[in-house]
Amino acid sequence: MLIAQISDTHYLTDGTTLANQFNTAAAFTQLIKAIAQQPMQPDLILFSGDVGERATPEEYRTVGNALRALGIPVRIVPGNHDAREVMQAELPDMTGIESNHLCLFDDGFDIAIIGLDTSKEGQPSGHLCPERLDWLEHKLARVKDRPVVIFMHHPPITTGLDAMDRMGLVEGKDQLSELVRQHGKVEAILCGHMHRSIFGRFAGVPVQVAPSASHQIAFDLREKEPYRFSHEPAQYLMHLWSERDGLISHTVSVNTDYHPL
Repeated sequence: MLIAQISDTHYLTDGTTLANQFNTAAAFTQLIKAIAQQPMQPDLILFSGDVGERATPEEYRTVGNALRALGIPVRIVPGNHDAREVMQAELPDMTGIESNHLCLFDDGFDIAIIGLDTSKEGQPSGHLCPERLDWLEHKLARVKDRPVVIFMHHPPITTGLDAMDRMGLVEGKDQLSELVRQHGKVEAILCGHMHRSIFGRFAGVPVQVAPSASHQIAFDLREKEPYRFSHEPAQYLMHLWSERDGLISHTVSVNTDYHPL
């Protein structure tokens, strides 16, 4: 099974640029082109949040139409720039809906997919409240004998990017660790938010943070330094899963053109 993971497009309409530097709409167009040109098409696209910058209906509508045109199933969880109500209204076929959050569960693929909504509207940091953790425990129990991928926006690890780590997952981390360890078959936790390709471990499980499909944040491990944008290439991840080898992940540049020999 091949899974494309995209993240942090921060889509803006009407040609507006982000921070007067980044044309996120143009970057998204390139992303769609890059995925469409892949010689092996993904079976599934996981979108780990921050779909739009301002969370307007137009942003989600435009992104959704472009993704649907690929003809590939898409599953999305919100990031801290997203708005649940607007996202669910415009992307009902791609999001979950569980009372007050947009967690999702899909066991129709070779590997079970669980999307965690870590957003707390009005806050840049990530939160897993007791309600969401109870939901996760119930869903993990449903697939107790199957391999699982969990995807969410905020990483549960400390990456060393101080300013971004302070906006990471700040609530529910210990309980999440316990649930992941209890299940024992979580293949990976896939995240976004950091605007860099980062790999680590949490609760004995690989954590893979997707870079932004638009713009990156500069690599800087100094404490108390503000984050800065970087003009490094837009990228996304491709995850190849098999029962024999587990999850193998590749970082792919958006601006790569594929020319069959």
